[in-house]
Amino acid sequence: MTPRADIPMIAALGAIGWLAGVMFTPDAGWGVIGLVLGLGCGWLMARAGVRRAIGPAIVAGGVVGVWIGREIIRALCLPGSCTTVEVAGAAITGVGSMVGIGLVAALVVRSFDEYWETRRS
Repeated sequence: MTPRADIPMIAALGAIGWLAGVMFTPDAGWGVIGLVLGLGCGWLMARAGVRRAIGPAIVAGGVVGVWIGREIIRALCLPGSCTTVEVAGAAITGVGSMVGIGLVAALVVRSFDEYWETRRS
């Protein structure tokens, strides 16, 4: 991948990070932290050679997983009583959803690559 071609993926991950920051807390500072983390994640994915269409999908899935885990714990606990459990549940479901989406995306991309390889032969 070329650095110029990776810019859209890095920008998309920055936008996802910013959205996650402002979605979880109303403070504008968390939006900036999310933006920086998203840009950093995008840069790391670009350096690792992750396909441009796959990176944002995996990170967006992780953000949604964090949100779902947080809301499930919030529904089970009294308000403000389970902050540590809320963070742990959000982290576990976020990582789990990123791994799951990453595996499915990798298998789909591999399947498409094999299909196009047989079509060319």
